[in-house]
Amino acid sequence: MEKAYEDFILMGDFNAKIGKPQQDEYLVMKQFGYGIRNARGQRLIDFAMENQLAIINTFYKKKDKRKWTWQSPNGHKNEIDFILSNHPHLFQNIETLSINFTSDHRPLRAKISLTKPTKTRTRFVNKQNSLLKNEEEIQVYKENLQTKIIALLDTKSKVTVQDYYDKIINNITDSLQVARTSHSAKVRSVLTEKTERLLKRRQELQRNKNKTRAMKNELKALYKLLSKYIKIDYKNHRINILQKHLENSGSLKKGYKELRIEKTWIDCLKESGDIAYNRKDIINIATNYYKKLYSTQGIVRDMNHIGNYHIDIEKPQSHIKPIECTEIIETINRLKSDKSPGSDNITNDAIKTACFILAAPLTKLFNLIFETGVTPSQWSESDIILLYKKGDPKDISNYRPISLLPSIYKLFSSIINQRISTTLEESQPIEQAGFRRNFSTIDHIHTLELIIEKYQEQQRPLYIIFIDYQKAFDTNSHEIIWNTLKSQNVKQQYITILKRLYSNCSSRVKLETTGPIFPVKRGVRQGDPLSPKIFIAILESIISKLDWRSCGLYIQGKYLNHLRFADDLVLLSESSLQLQYMLDTLHAASRQVGLEMNITKTKLMTNFKKSKITIKNESLDYVDQYIYLGKQIGFHRDSNELEVERRVKQTWKKYWSYKEIFKSEMPIALKKKVMESCLIPCLTYACQTWKYTNKVKNKINTCQRGMERSMLNIKKIQKINHNKIRSKTKAIDALKYSQKLKWKWAGHAARLKDHRWTKTVTSWKGPSGKRYRGRPFTRWDDDIKKIAGPEWQQIAQDREKWKALEEAFT
Repeated sequence: MEKAYEDFILMGDFNAKIGKPQQDEYLVMKQFGYGIRNARGQRLIDFAMENQLAIINTFYKKKDKRKWTWQSPNGHKNEIDFILSNHPHLFQNIETLSINFTSDHRPLRAKISLTKPTKTRTRFVNKQNSLLKNEEEIQVYKENLQTKIIALLDTKSKVTVQDYYDKIINNITDSLQVARTSHSAKVRSVLTEKTERLLKRRQELQRNKNKTRAMKNELKALYKLLSKYIKIDYKNHRINILQKHLENSGSLKKGYKELRIEKTWIDCLKESGDIAYNRKDIINIATNYYKKLYSTQGIVRDMNHIGNYHIDIEKPQSHIKPIECTEIIETINRLKSDKSPGSDNITNDAIKTACFILAAPLTKLFNLIFETGVTPSQWSESDIILLYKKGDPKDISNYRPISLLPSIYKLFSSIINQRISTTLEESQPIEQAGFRRNFSTIDHIHTLELIIEKYQEQQRPLYIIFIDYQKAFDTNSHEIIWNTLKSQNVKQQYITILKRLYSNCSSRVKLETTGPIFPVKRGVRQGDPLSPKIFIAILESIISKLDWRSCGLYIQGKYLNHLRFADDLVLLSESSLQLQYMLDTLHAASRQVGLEMNITKTKLMTNFKKSKITIKNESLDYVDQYIYLGKQIGFHRDSNELEVERRVKQTWKKYWSYKEIFKSEMPIALKKKVMESCLIPCLTYACQTWKYTNKVKNKINTCQRGMERSMLNIKKIQKINHNKIRSKTKAIDALKYSQKLKWKWAGHAARLKDHRWTKTVTSWKGPSGKRYRGRPFTRWDDDIKKIAGPEWQQIAQDREKWKALEEAFT
């Protein structure tokens, strides 16, 4: 099959009875099957599923007497001859012929069209999800929906939450269907008129049976010429689409999305060492994996450790402020566009388009939920899609499960998230920088880099352990969630609503087909706006009760023993024994809430003796470098240059992934836009923590100038001055840009008032120790001191003075 042509038809006597289609088999067959399936029939179905072939016999409704293809000696009739194809849309009809000849089989005849349908994305897009295409459709949608919503709001009778939600969903769905015009948009040909004329001429020559020598030579030339022209036309088509989106929205992602005409499948998955290629087996492996993952197996409960709280939903609920229309309108406007919907097939765009029309009924719905504590049943259901992360693509654990939830639920969840965020923030320590306003990855990268720098300079031992949790968001006990929220002073009414949502929670895996529904007994749903805040609250509930008061590094009167960015934890200590104690207590506490450490991905790093440190009697590996929050960390003296080299390599890799843009005839202004939005951020990530030595500056300049020459098709041997090249590209200077970011970050770190470790470590002189003889280490703030002096942190308190010194630094 792999060596067959792109378009093919497979037909013959398969001696198989396929019967009626079963669940999830509609991808390869329709409802017009015949007879009762046997083992050979199942084998044929499996073959069709694996190779994405449609069984054409089942696509057309026929009387039973017109479907059978073979009669047994006892007179029993069956359908065992079939036609399969990877392009069912080519077929217009299929029928059996009653011809009088000596055979127990009847001939099977299919009528096909020689004009192949244009390949588009539409078969992979749910039509109910597609955007309204023009202003006319949007206007019709609004008018229809407004009429229905007015009638809904005028209803005086009492309604339940479920009935009211169903009516809102039906009104939106019906209005979308009415608004969409039935005629399909004309598909613009990729090929130019000249190419199409040549194709037509080639077809005429191919059909001519009496070809002269001149015709044969012309046909031969046309094959070569058309092969060249089609490639050029296709290339120009792609460039035009990308150019359109860059000019209109500046988004490359939208351009590539429009050009994508195929959907990538998970080819195979491993289970118990065996590789499954069958489509049914793949969906079953994924379903069984997540069914087991989300079950309550393996959770060690010791409620004494995390606080013994019991949630009783029958108790009187505390008063909470009703939701107002303005709150809903503001939240709707913050919803992201072009996001996949849940099972109701209503997108964020449909809600945003009718924002002011839907505000009133949604306000009534959400307040009704607050009053009754009851939620729609659809909010407890979700479809899980799998996003590949890294590692072996055959290993199901290397995929991230994302829950597709109803858009209206995500709107409701966002409102609750905004309301409880302030309460949860009060419990979060300065060690946690993930999912928090005004914090970023740079906070912890900067802190860790400066600690390593100062310990290396003073020749003091330092042990660092980078902890990785297995499926961190998917293994939390639901019981722990309610206890944690209550212990952190979240109002009981919010907890009751969340508990109802999770009490009957169920999911199903969605690949090219959907698997069976299974219950979800633990974990927070990735894709839910509330999940990040809930997770960091759980993490705080266990770490805050660990006795680490005298553990870690003593810095300016306080102990720094760990850093957190969501589920990325770093433990720090000067002693391997102390680090082992911290690791053991954290591991025990983590298991009590369902979190399990990934031993193979948890790594150690030290500048001293490599002492044995274990988890469950398994030794952890020491590494020389570790990529923490996107930046390579290490004790090596050249680690700064090594990280810049790594970023340069990644930027060139990204450059060549956009080769069709940079090496095309696209206007330089658009190439510059792609460079500044895609390449420069890749090159300068975490540049705030770099030490700008001459080597580093040369690497940054060389990288950018090389890319500019490449996009202008200028060879290095031409020896054109880089200032002349820059005058053509008009791109920002990557070196100046990165130095500017560092200067701003230094000022920001010096002015921080919340006592976070970013500022504390910056002003810290380092541990007591003895420096190396010879040339001193390059420090992070050396280049800053050259401009602002040793007291630069005091100068940075004055924003105007600090800004005035920026030009001198860059």
